[in-house]
Amino acid sequence: MPGWTRRPATHTGSGSGPDEPGAALGLEASDLAWGPPGRPHLIAGVSFSLAPGERLAIVGPNGAGKSTLLRCLYRLHRPVAGVVRVDGADVWSLSPRLAARKIAAVLQETPGDFAFTVQEMVNAGRTPHAAGFSGRAASTRAVEAAMRRMEVSHLAGRAFATLSGGEKQRVLIARALAQQPGVLVLDEPTNHLDIRHRLEAVELLRGLRMTIVTTLHDLDMAADVAGKVLVLRAGRQMAFGPVSETLRPALIRSSFDVEAEIAPRGLSLRFDYRLPERRADSETESGE
Repeated sequence: MPGWTRRPATHTGSGSGPDEPGAALGLEASDLAWGPPGRPHLIAGVSFSLAPGERLAIVGPNGAGKSTLLRCLYRLHRPVAGVVRVDGADVWSLSPRLAARKIAAVLQETPGDFAFTVQEMVNAGRTPHAAGFSGRAASTRAVEAAMRRMEVSHLAGRAFATLSGGEKQRVLIARALAQQPGVLVLDEPTNHLDIRHRLEAVELLRGLRMTIVTTLHDLDMAADVAGKVLVLRAGRQMAFGPVSETLRPALIRSSFDVEAEIAPRGLSLRFDYRLPERRADSETESGE
């Protein structure tokens, strides 16, 4: 399998060429809440603001509400309170097609029985830009550029359902890049990737000149790819801010129930974890 290497970013202005990503857009959530009708909110009181081109990692333990928050951002769940704004506009004030030109999503839920080839999957990223004959050449260039960047051009004729988990993930990211959004939302993008491709994913996310929001379980990777972090626990926002100022031992203890030691590594951070001491158990065992 060809290597998945970082491509130099070619986007240099506020506009975008026919085979480049769209201009990075600002993204804001204000006092956001969502839950199924008649049931408690799964997330509540979530607020953050990203300038165009900033990268946000959403972290938290299982069940914290990370994927639910993403669904609100890419306009699948309509908030029961609060608002999501992209480029200053409420996402629910936009038509579905216009919203899809601004925000693309790469999700964990990827049914394996898609009866499409890789080429057809990536072509689908151009749906929000559907145009007449004059737009076809631009769409072709955008698709080809996205497939080259994700190193999946050689898979063009393969059935999507026959790919490995890592290959599928790369194709889905290529589809999102072909969409040329200003905001890219990813749900655990490294879940199905081996060690090498995880490292290359970090390089890719660093090189994309668009606003990026991604959920992650790995705090090391969050520190590698994001400038800001939002921490969730049980659907509530524990913290939001720059990674180096926010991911501190006390917050990690209260959010993840582990002790953490943090050390700088280059321009990033590395985290070492241990279980907290169980004082009550030790006192019981000693007969006190």
